[in-house]
Amino acid sequence: MLIKTAFATGTALVALGITLAPVAASAQQAAASGLGEIVVTAEKRESTAQKTPIAMTVATGAALVKAGVTDVNGLSNIAPTLNIAQNNQNTMITIRGVSSRDYTETGNPAVAISIDNFYLQNGTALNVGFFDLDRIEVLRGPQGTLYGRNATAGAINIQTAKPTKKLEGSITGGFGYKNALVLEGMINVPVSDTLRVRGAFAVHQRDPYRNNGSLTTNGGLVTRGGNDDVSQAARLHALWEPTTNFSALVTGEYTHVGGVGAVLKGILAGQENADGTLKLGDTKNWTLNNQGFIDLTIQNIRGTLKYDFGGASLTYIGGYRTQHLRRNNDQDGGTAYNYGFPTDGKTATQNHELRLASNGDGPFSWQGGLYYFREGGPATTYFQVLGGATPFNFYTFVYDTNAKSFAGFGQVAYKLTDTLKLSAGARYTDERKSQVGYSDIAGTYSKVNQHYSGGKDTYHLGLDWQVAPRNLVYAKFDTGFKSGGFQNGYNYGPESIRAFEAGSKNRFLDNHLELNVDGFYYDYTSLQVQQNDPVTAISRIYNAGKARVYGLEGEASYAITPQDRIDANINWVHARYTDFLNNGVQYAGNSLAQAPDWSYGGGYAHDFELNNGKITARVQSRYQSKSYFGFENKNFQLQKAYTKTDLILSYTPEGKGFSASAYVYNLENSTILTTSEAAGYAGGYLVQFADPRTYGVRLSYSF
Repeated sequence: MLIKTAFATGTALVALGITLAPVAASAQQAAASGLGEIVVTAEKRESTAQKTPIAMTVATGAALVKAGVTDVNGLSNIAPTLNIAQNNQNTMITIRGVSSRDYTETGNPAVAISIDNFYLQNGTALNVGFFDLDRIEVLRGPQGTLYGRNATAGAINIQTAKPTKKLEGSITGGFGYKNALVLEGMINVPVSDTLRVRGAFAVHQRDPYRNNGSLTTNGGLVTRGGNDDVSQAARLHALWEPTTNFSALVTGEYTHVGGVGAVLKGILAGQENADGTLKLGDTKNWTLNNQGFIDLTIQNIRGTLKYDFGGASLTYIGGYRTQHLRRNNDQDGGTAYNYGFPTDGKTATQNHELRLASNGDGPFSWQGGLYYFREGGPATTYFQVLGGATPFNFYTFVYDTNAKSFAGFGQVAYKLTDTLKLSAGARYTDERKSQVGYSDIAGTYSKVNQHYSGGKDTYHLGLDWQVAPRNLVYAKFDTGFKSGGFQNGYNYGPESIRAFEAGSKNRFLDNHLELNVDGFYYDYTSLQVQQNDPVTAISRIYNAGKARVYGLEGEASYAITPQDRIDANINWVHARYTDFLNNGVQYAGNSLAQAPDWSYGGGYAHDFELNNGKITARVQSRYQSKSYFGFENKNFQLQKAYTKTDLILSYTPEGKGFSASAYVYNLENSTILTTSEAAGYAGGYLVQFADPRTYGVRLSYSF
């Protein structure tokens, strides 16, 4: 019944778009105060967001700044059905209830994340990458044909600002809560008619949000609290266009993250409420007995070469990335135990894509290509018992892990009429993984020599109807997959997803009102579910039998007047296991992790016009219903429903010059968890918190 209701409602929403289409079709050209268009590359060719038949949220770099999105966690403020969680330094992203909880070196994400089309296997240090951006595209739903591996939930495309033909620059300084200092800058130089360069940097320094000890309480073991921010990043683009049909973009990027990083809090068994939820106690002050730290260095060189033959263009995208992560944390979260969890790992990544695509706007369009990915490196991890003269390595894991992926893909589209287009695509991916080394678990030594290989084809079929110039209706079928693998001596199989979706994208009222709606239905089989053993702390991946996910999404933006704008979204997702037998317990009917049934949000902005600029006041808020961090749906895994409201006040001059802003984020000071799990080895449970209420000011100068 729920499925029928969902799709009946979805059909009604799409019909609403068709019914209102003549209003937009008969409108005059949009006034300057109307809504603008954003050029995207979600289908690996340029189009506008409103003419791309994919459920997506797109925000320009300027819009991200106005909405206060300064890191990956802020994306949930603007992207429907997207949820961000963190466990220690690991970022886990969920879209429409589909996610991956495996953040180990052998894990596969469910969301394909790329920066300038360079694929990132893991999202470590994504926050530092949010500077000098052109736009971010959040694609919802499987993208298995054009994006391939690990895109069962969707994709996030981060596009940095590229060199332009103008001599321009900017510098931004900020100060905020907990002595937060921010310094960011950019300079763009057209060296000649054919060569342009652009450099940018970001330096962040902030005291910790958590107070985790002192010289008095723990004998000097912990002197720095957690959830601080110590990071530096720099990027340099060079764009060479010697002719009108050839371009070469080369990018170098450096990132370093230091300080303490995220910290866990231990909740002892017996500290539960009557309903099984946890008594979290003080979320800012608790004592730890092991000084944590993070030392992460990332270096990346990537490039894009493009040659236009006239009827078609050949594009190469590729690069090389190295990452060295050293990390330690208090793994008992300050309970009576004394555990450390140090790791030291190096990873080298390369990926290459060669794509040939048709040009022009003829009735037949096509693209095809080849893709290669390789990643590997050594890592040493210990689970340590502390307190003695030297740490005792209770567990030791020494592995060299490698992964390779090869793929070929193609997608075609044909206009059946001037307004009706049929598209189809296919991709074949071959995956190979290996892990060699040894483990020593409580004195039991084991050699590790694990291997996995497998292949999978994925497909796309779509039908688009451009009802009017500003009204699009689409329906499509997509498949996606994540390869199988191994973890801590256990093997698991691949997961796959089949997705049906229909939607409508519309502009009404002389281009002042944007209304996008969609409905979706997923058949999700053999999904990979991670479970951490609460006694041993060793994780394992299981293949759940089946899950069913369906829902409705709506987004709207309305430029009421040249000075007033409203944006809103509302989303309903029903994500449930239909068959998951684990250790003799059937979890059918339980919610998938991080899959709230309801989420909605919105914002209102008003411009106060001045003689030489304007002041913009914006309020935005987001509500999320309850969700769980584990498939068992126990109340100790519960994230209660919450709201999060932000206030932003900014001054923008006419043209270049000084600008300023002030902000308050999480006005309610809501307690938001990023993880909550059983940890019998630590005496109960471990939790981690998102940012509390923060505030600050920023001053910028551009020329």
